Amino acid sequence: MNFSTFFSKQARKPSGIFGLFVMSRIFDKGNAELNAFMKALLSPVEKDHILEIGFGTGKLIHDMAGVTTRGLVEGVDFSDAMVSIAQRRNRKHIASGRVKLRQGSFEEMPCDDHRFDKICTANTLYFWPNPGDTLKKILRILKPGGKFVMGFGDKAQLEQKSLSSDVFRLYSQDDVRRLLIDAGFRGGVEILSEPGTEFILNCAVAVK
Repeated sequence: MNFSTFFSKQARKPSGIFGLFVMSRIFDKGNAELNAFMKALLSPVEKDHILEIGFGTGKLIHDMAGVTTRGLVEGVDFSDAMVSIAQRRNRKHIASGRVKLRQGSFEEMPCDDHRFDKICTANTLYFWPNPGDTLKKILRILKPGGKFVMGFGDKAQLEQKSLSSDVFRLYSQDDVRRLLIDAGFRGGVEILSEPGTEFILNCAVAVK
């Protein structure tokens, strides 16, 4: 396995010593600006019930839980390395009942209809086997008028990086917009961008 494939697989699902000590730092630094952009677009308030899909090291969950003092922030991630880090980072919020973390696949996660006020995810779209089905589930579990915010790297940007095409499926902004519309988001779909330190930050915002 060449390094490009190894790194791409670690980006999808961090594991082992490399996942715990290398990918965790890459995620914290590399996603910091995108997470801040997503949080601003989510605009969490104290009573919100929020889900993050693929929470990584749990930094955004920790930040949102500091706002949702009368609500709940849940997260699901299928990397045991990331779950262990996120649990340590959020241990006080978990103990107080303001954060719940689950290890596993979002696609297999049981969830009632109309459960969440807001849902977010960053840099996970590339790894979804069936993005249309995943987005339809997100739509189903959002409350009426609920908001979904998805941070992602545009295809043109990511093509400049050494990523394995066997692991990453890349999408343009138009691709993402079409996926959301086709999934059934009728309250509005827009792609917002702002300059980051090293690359353009992109977030899709869709309302049920």
